Amino acid sequence: MNRKLSVSLLSFCLLVTTQLFVGSASAANKPIQLYVNNVKIAGVQPIVMSGVMYVPYRSFFSALGFTVAYDSDTQQISGAIRGAEIQFWAGEDRIEFDGVTYYLDNAIPVSNGQVYLPLRLVSNLSEYSVNYDKANSTVRLQAYGLGEEAAIKELLTKYYDTFSPRLYSSDNLKLNYMNLEYDYEANKPVSEIKLRDYTVTVDWIKFTSATEAQLQVTYIKNSEVLNQSDVYLFDIRYEHGQWKIANEAVIYKNMEIPKDIDTQAASIMKNRYGEQNTVLSDLRTYYQALNEENLELTVQFTDPSIIKSWNDDNFVSVTWESIVKESFAHSDYRYHLFDERVVFLGEKEAVVQGKLDFSMAIEDEKADHDVSEVLIYLKYANGHWTYSDDINLDLDFDNRVDSAGNPAKLSGW
Repeated sequence: MNRKLSVSLLSFCLLVTTQLFVGSASAANKPIQLYVNNVKIAGVQPIVMSGVMYVPYRSFFSALGFTVAYDSDTQQISGAIRGAEIQFWAGEDRIEFDGVTYYLDNAIPVSNGQVYLPLRLVSNLSEYSVNYDKANSTVRLQAYGLGEEAAIKELLTKYYDTFSPRLYSSDNLKLNYMNLEYDYEANKPVSEIKLRDYTVTVDWIKFTSATEAQLQVTYIKNSEVLNQSDVYLFDIRYEHGQWKIANEAVIYKNMEIPKDIDTQAASIMKNRYGEQNTVLSDLRTYYQALNEENLELTVQFTDPSIIKSWNDDNFVSVTWESIVKESFAHSDYRYHLFDERVVFLGEKEAVVQGKLDFSMAIEDEKADHDVSEVLIYLKYANGHWTYSDDINLDLDFDNRVDSAGNPAKLSGW
């Protein structure tokens, strides 16, 4: 018996038996109402058979805006769901979608001339969650992520601002290396350096379930001293009523000095010559302390808030001072700053642009030199300028595609 004839006979048997079943069931039960994104859908009547809810595929696909087609020769029913092809046959126990075969517990039924599909499966394939209220005879479908845009945007913005572990999901591996009692958000420093532009753009997002999504985000953060662009990949998860960061990777970083930086530096040189000399003198003292391995002077010319933050945040109780002392004992670091100039000078903050020749030798190994353009951030504390942080402007990279031209992915994608 050929495929077409066997499918036709099975479809006829299913048509007769399901018509009898549905007819007796509908007389006893209240019709089920279907809602999609909180809108009642007329003309789509779900039915329940053997504990499985089904919907007539043609009217259901039409209501969701999906295309359908039928091949009378092969009796193949096909369609497109979000650009991916779906194929199935009445009376068979499988559905093919986007190259994957899904096997069903029961054959696809036919009733009153309509082919029915299991609602939960096709809803999941269509990226809709399903909520069945049996008491009120309603079933509600909601598109993954519907109405969550603002909450996700808030998460992504707050995370880039603070990198707080409070924004991590429970299975984020970084939690093993961070002090969960330290409040990163409350201790976020307020800077005198003005932001000129700050945008967070979700380049694309793919919801893999009602509570999980993959996305790519571009951050543009331009200030008076640095124009920075970062692109991240994220896995996010909905936990305990909030979206959280499950995994992330930065795949692109670009840092550039603003075009008016020369004007800013010249203005500081002209109008605040003595003050900028003090900034540079204190910074040189800091590097001199490092080169001489003078722990007391290094502590004196290091931003005290950085030391406190390290000691408060460090979950293994290794103090900042002990780390520096250990470094002095086992490594030979040398720093030489040149071509330096002050490009920002506030009341409590200063930024120096320059080139830093950094060399490192461990025990008897020969020292390697690395010369980089840097921005060095300083804070005024205890009557002088102290080193706070530095940014290596030569650490740009672009890993958005690999050597074969494939888009970057997080592990597990």
